[in-house]
Amino acid sequence: MRAIPALLLAALLADGCAPLEPRPARLTHDDVIQRAKSGAPAQAIIEELERTGTVLPLSASEIVRLHEAGVSRDVLDYLQRVQIEEIRWRDRYTYFYGPDFRGMAPCPWPNRSAHPSAPMRGWPWPC
Repeated sequence: MRAIPALLLAALLADGCAPLEPRPARLTHDDVIQRAKSGAPAQAIIEELERTGTVLPLSASEIVRLHEAGVSRDVLDYLQRVQIEEIRWRDRYTYFYGPDFRGMAPCPWPNRSAHPSAPMRGWPWPC
């Protein structure tokens, strides 16, 4: 009799341990330029940036380079907004856990799976 509940519990736990699907590769500045030059609409580029969880560091010269290469203002606005949200997320995380806290942050920041424009997978853990 005791074996049946134990087997049911083991089956439920095993079901929750299914392997995660691999993360899609993040886009680079050059990938965004390539998609813009190929004629992809701004919304399609933004959707791909969201799907891949891409947050690009943008300096003023990088924004100018992207704009001159033909990247639309909508994409540039999205990239800048997500970068600002990422900085705010890091600040909140550092405020709550401290700059040297490593217990819940086993991965480097740019590779974390959850960012403000994507669903928080693994919350409250960033990776």
